Amino acid sequence: MSVMLTLALVCHFFPKEGIDAGFATLKFPSVEDVFKAEEKKGISAETHIKEMEESLRIKHDTLSPEEMKKIAVQDSVERADSLAYHDTLKFYHDFIRKHPARIYFPNNDSMYLRPLMVALDKQRYKKQMHIVHYGDSQIEGDRISGYIRRKFQGKFGGNGPGLIPAIQPIPSAALQQTYSGNLERYIVDGNLAQKAQHNRYGALAQVSELDGQASIAVSPRKEDARGKFSEVKLFVGNTSDDFSASLTYKDTFETQATGKAEAYACVSWELREPIDEFTLSLKGKAEIYGLSLGSEYGVTVDNVPLRGSSGTFFTKLDKGVFRAMHKDLNTKLVLMEFGGNVMPVIKSQKNVDSYKKTIATNIQYVKNMCPNAKIILIGPADMSIKIDGKLQTYPWLEENIEGMKQAALENGAAFWNMYEVMGGYNSMINWVSNKPAWAASDYIHFTPKGANRIAEIFVESFMLYNDYYRFLSKPSKWNKNKKEEKKKR
Repeated sequence: MSVMLTLALVCHFFPKEGIDAGFATLKFPSVEDVFKAEEKKGISAETHIKEMEESLRIKHDTLSPEEMKKIAVQDSVERADSLAYHDTLKFYHDFIRKHPARIYFPNNDSMYLRPLMVALDKQRYKKQMHIVHYGDSQIEGDRISGYIRRKFQGKFGGNGPGLIPAIQPIPSAALQQTYSGNLERYIVDGNLAQKAQHNRYGALAQVSELDGQASIAVSPRKEDARGKFSEVKLFVGNTSDDFSASLTYKDTFETQATGKAEAYACVSWELREPIDEFTLSLKGKAEIYGLSLGSEYGVTVDNVPLRGSSGTFFTKLDKGVFRAMHKDLNTKLVLMEFGGNVMPVIKSQKNVDSYKKTIATNIQYVKNMCPNAKIILIGPADMSIKIDGKLQTYPWLEENIEGMKQAALENGAAFWNMYEVMGGYNSMINWVSNKPAWAASDYIHFTPKGANRIAEIFVESFMLYNDYYRFLSKPSKWNKNKKEEKKKR
């Protein structure tokens, strides 16, 4: 004990910048760093995630002695029913209030997602809904988005990979895509930025400009029934009078033409049967904002990665095209997964506050453009950097995540803390060392397996809210208890 106290005192009083000993600078870890490192010692990423998954399952016999006394006076049948009800309700309340995988809501309103969940439960019979997943390179190649799509379509219905650009420079796990002809790609933000002479980028934050003839070929990477689609939509703008688009699939050739110059248009094909392969031939002049491959009913999740982006590009987009495209997509949920790329320039609380202000402005923009959609801002994963030869979480990462959370909640959006779900401080080191590796050797990006694991926890968390809302709506003998619960809320 005395040794630990001595070490703690040395840690506390030793200067952060170290002591110049002439031949070298002597440094000592802070008390916080020592205890944070100790917390993570011996905890594997796989063990942590398995424990988290277990904690997301409803358990019974969790009531306190005081709560049990209230129920004990009831007869056996009524008591069993009350026990089940109160156990279940306690589980949901504990999850909503303090679980690391919970979704944080503006004004602590646990009903924030209820209208969306009600709509999702009816999607098998309604016009397909889009959930648009914006993010940085962490979601490239359909990582995270693809897992969410499979699970959501399995539960709520729907087919197809959703939105795709005319030119796909980064291979997707869902589709193979090639193009040829007179198409030029422009993107609003990120390290691959090649900006257009205008700001009409649409919902994908990129545009391909057609001048003459071009073709786009799409085929599946693997056989997947959910990957097939029965609707193809083409989003275009500033078309020439002679613009036309022809879709070739199986033994069918169908041509659509705007017939005149259009500032914005959605050209669509309703197919006789689901397909997973086609060629689109384009003629004339037009701005191509993207394609949507989906179905008449259900849900799909769109993967929209922007490498190098910090999520501050939305306010640079033309409002008219962005709004119109999301309306045609029937967007009901926007996921904004950012925050990692800004970390190299976050050196102070002033930088944190500046980013918080900027991301808040972009949340407001998306809210205004998609008034019928809910928004969940997803914070960055843990990220490691070498300081004094030792890998550790980026300085200011936790403060930046807290700033992002405040930006979301103060502007009517929800927040999901990916960093906390991973395990918090120095958890990325455990994800990299996991067997098989769940994160890459750059200590920033997930591997495909790691991306699926983090997406799995997000989906389980999201579905728990769906279960909770259903639980509150059950027309059963629990109605009496439900009325009491509503009074408390």
